[in-house]
Amino acid sequence: MKYKDEKFAEICKPFLEHEEFIKMKGIKHHNESVFEHVVDVAYRSYKIASKFDLDIKSTIRGALLHDFYLYKFNKKMRIRLLLDSFLHAVNHPKIALENSKKYFKVNDKESNIILSHMFPIRIPRYREAWIVSFVDKYLAVYEYYLNFTKIVSNKDSRIEEAA
Repeated sequence: MKYKDEKFAEICKPFLEHEEFIKMKGIKHHNESVFEHVVDVAYRSYKIASKFDLDIKSTIRGALLHDFYLYKFNKKMRIRLLLDSFLHAVNHPKIALENSKKYFKVNDKESNIILSHMFPIRIPRYREAWIVSFVDKYLAVYEYYLNFTKIVSNKDSRIEEAA
């Protein structure tokens, strides 16, 4: 794991070794895999929750499970892209919670973190859920930015090669 924090690693370990959770490594998400994304969200959320003396265990667990939907989002059909994106935004937290409950024991706070991370679709009830929601949004924007800069730099290099 790229984060060398023992407390964080200890809480993450059962997830990072779980057969179903590992499947997220094969699902693309913004600029990386869903697996990498949820670990990044969990670590950053944990650091913030620690500073405010909040429930770090539920914060980490909820953040790790917030995108545990286990399907590849198909972006090929441009006509339906907007509708499909909206449906994914609305439905994937419910699917993530179903999968989470199927494979792990999830408490009320963790359930709320998973279901409400797509705020404003659902309103978070806990401070930990607000943190995960905002960290998730921050990282999503950053990951899309990285993706965009790759596209732009690839186009620039193709233009230079053609010249």
